[in-house]
Amino acid sequence: MSKYDYEDAVKQLQESGSISLEDFKKLAYDDLNELLEEIKVWCLYANGAADKLPKESKKKKKKKKKD
Repeated sequence: MSKYDYEDAVKQLQESGSISLEDFKKLAYDDLNELLEEIKVWCLYANGAADKLPKESKKKKKKKKKD
């Protein structure tokens, strides 16, 4: 069974425009926290345009830059 993470949640939001509570429960706390913060910004500044939701976690981008 594959792990449900930030990127999976974003993909689901972009495709369907929604995410279930069961899927929220599958996310790690850090991914969930980051996703909720991104959704706030996305709704406020991008008017919910699915293509403007960041596809990759900012935390993972920072890790890649450090390596």
